[in-house]
Amino acid sequence: MPRAAIFASILFLILPVAAVAAEPCQAPVEAAKSFLTAYVSGDKARVLAMTSDRDLHVYGSDESEVFSGKAALSRMFDLDQKLWSGVARFDGVRNMSAVCEGDLASLIFDDTFILGERRVPVRFAQTWRREDGAWKLVQSSNVVPTVGQSAAELLGETPVN
Repeated sequence: MPRAAIFASILFLILPVAAVAAEPCQAPVEAAKSFLTAYVSGDKARVLAMTSDRDLHVYGSDESEVFSGKAALSRMFDLDQKLWSGVARFDGVRNMSAVCEGDLASLIFDDTFILGERRVPVRFAQTWRREDGAWKLVQSSNVVPTVGQSAAELLGETPVN
């Protein structure tokens, strides 16, 4: 058998496996992006449809923002929309870390919340679970990361990264 045919045969066998291996976290990552878009655009029905009916725990950036269940998330959504409806957006997910196994996905990522001229970095940690074939948000925590407050910087040393 010519070398080219052998090489092509090997690629034919390997590439589908590589594509499947790269895919497991793609769906929950896309779900997380879609969730943020729906949230800032005021699409409450979509936001609630993307959350678990069994377990739902959301922690906002303020210490008082601890919500469990869809009714509580609905209240948080209404307050956020009252505060910045129609003028907020996210800039785009970056620094994505996704770990998926079976029907669970753990995502940690950054995005920038934009409200008019104000840009606020936000760090998210989310857990997604596949329920009845769809990825549903189970847990979400977001914080506004500090700048210049790492242990290294407080000690006068060079930051680790």
